[in-house]
Amino acid sequence: MKLFSALASFVLAATLTSISAVADDVQQQSAPASLIAELTQMCVEWAQDDEVATDALRQYVLQCVNEELTASGYLTVTEVDI
Repeated sequence: MKLFSALASFVLAATLTSISAVADDVQQQSAPASLIAELTQMCVEWAQDDEVATDALRQYVLQCVNEELTASGYLTVTEVDI
């Protein structure tokens, strides 16, 4: 019985490690350019709704886009084209 329990623990640990590795790979992907463009447009519209000052617009949109990318499991970007 101890052998079965040890084997089951090993299989569970190996499975969880594999799942974690796959999840890490998914999170390390860059978002498609079309998605970044779509998020940028959305964030610009939100900035207008929030009456963000022109000099703060780029930083606002960059932060907004990166929050959305992170929530979707993508790598963040260092700049946006607005």
